[in-house]
Amino acid sequence: MGRIGIVGATGWLGQALGLNLLRRGVLPASDLVLLRRSGEGTAYSAFPGVVWASDASELCGLCDTLVLSVRPNDFPIPGLTPRNHLLISFMAAWSLDALQDLAPDARVVRAMPNSGAPTGMSYTPWVAGMRVTANDRALTARLLGAMGQEEALESEDQLHYLSALSGSGAAYPALMARAMLADAIAFGLSPEIARRAVESVICGSGEILRENLASLDDLLATYMSYKGITAAGLSAAQEAGFETAVHAALAAAFAKARTMRP
Repeated sequence: MGRIGIVGATGWLGQALGLNLLRRGVLPASDLVLLRRSGEGTAYSAFPGVVWASDASELCGLCDTLVLSVRPNDFPIPGLTPRNHLLISFMAAWSLDALQDLAPDARVVRAMPNSGAPTGMSYTPWVAGMRVTANDRALTARLLGAMGQEEALESEDQLHYLSALSGSGAAYPALMARAMLADAIAFGLSPEIARRAVESVICGSGEILRENLASLDDLLATYMSYKGITAAGLSAAQEAGFETAVHAALAAAFAKARTMRP
């Protein structure tokens, strides 16, 4: 596997990758080289064998694979000059072509982990550039798999779309939760009761949905067949344009992902 270097090792995604690689035994601590812009890196205190690079240039010299986990506006990084490296980027805005232009000899991969990464529950789609080899693909899958489920895509446009969808993490459920909370409190429930009720809907239904994602129409038809309270609510949501709003949200997010530039 060689040495893996993470730029942005104490940010939430870089740290999620680094700690999961170590906790799951994907590589020994001595094969993980870390670079941070700030912070003490105390999250890695249980792994004293990790290597801390003094700067980006040293990181490049020590590693075979580089992972970019920094904000798009903070890149390029002085001294970071990938050569014949496998270069895996978690950044939005920086396309495969833009990264390849900066590092002509690198084999470039773009990946988009989501908010499940710290707990090893991420869904991480990724797309490979033209120079990426079969061995690089296998290594990429193994590294990203430390954070959860990974999936190779056929095109960068697919990655843009999934940046809008799975990359949103808890954002859309949070929006729905906020609407439900506001409605419950406006009805007159205490904030504490409202929070517990909404939590049971947003968080407590996860396993049911996981088991029924392949047959959502059947699940919804079952709710509707009772012709009761929930059926009335579902009908009103559809008439108010619930699904149209979701389509509009994903279309806007996809358009943003496609047009973002560094």
